[in-house]
Amino acid sequence: MPTDPHSERLKELARSYYFKNTKKKSKSIVILVHGFGASATETRPLGKFLYSEGYDVMGILLKGHGTKLDDLDDVSWEEWIGNIQETYDEYTSKYSNIFVGGISMGGALALYSSTQMKFKAIFTISAFYHLSKTLSFTTCFLSLFGVHRQRSKARIKWYVENNLFSYSEDSFSAARQLYKMLKALHRKIDEVNVPVLMIQSKEDITAKPEGAEKLYEDLKTKKELFFVQNGDHILTVDPHRQEAFDKILSFLGEMVKN
Repeated sequence: MPTDPHSERLKELARSYYFKNTKKKSKSIVILVHGFGASATETRPLGKFLYSEGYDVMGILLKGHGTKLDDLDDVSWEEWIGNIQETYDEYTSKYSNIFVGGISMGGALALYSSTQMKFKAIFTISAFYHLSKTLSFTTCFLSLFGVHRQRSKARIKWYVENNLFSYSEDSFSAARQLYKMLKALHRKIDEVNVPVLMIQSKEDITAKPEGAEKLYEDLKTKKELFFVQNGDHILTVDPHRQEAFDKILSFLGEMVKN
């Protein structure tokens, strides 16, 4: 992150969090997974909302994230799945219903993890599913040289203004891991066998609506694709987020009844 008076505070917020209801014991926990190069700051607004509605929430921090960019250069996508597995193993005996939800890359990780863990249901927000051929080639090539790419100053400023801790550069080594994970997800997409809610903004230019439609087409399980007309890729901090949050809450409520 750039030098900023809020940096230390954002580093604290970037860590994983566990919101547990103390007045009334919850039978349901929601595991939230953030996106590429980001941190648990992305999922906190949704986590706080679901907690206020009676759910316990665990917002995980994926390995290599929320610290310094060099840490992201040396991780594998399997380690990210391992982060979800560790959380699942810790809480599986404590809750009747375990849900997993993710934003951007976190959505793809949530889908893949469901082929190895028994979740009640899944929801995704702006999930990655495909990278263009040009971007895939560029990513794989530049990853061989440990190259980083600077994000725009406007985007970095937007992160800070929205209380997001996200790296100011992209790691092509880590991006290659994202590419490899998506290829693995494509091979196992038929194994996703729990209900899936997909939230997608029609304005998203990072994970475009066409990708969401392709994912919906490939999923063979019970599924719903819910479009939000307006909103940024990181929909959890967007002014239009409440529409998405309410839809997720309704979805979880239906699943708990089943």
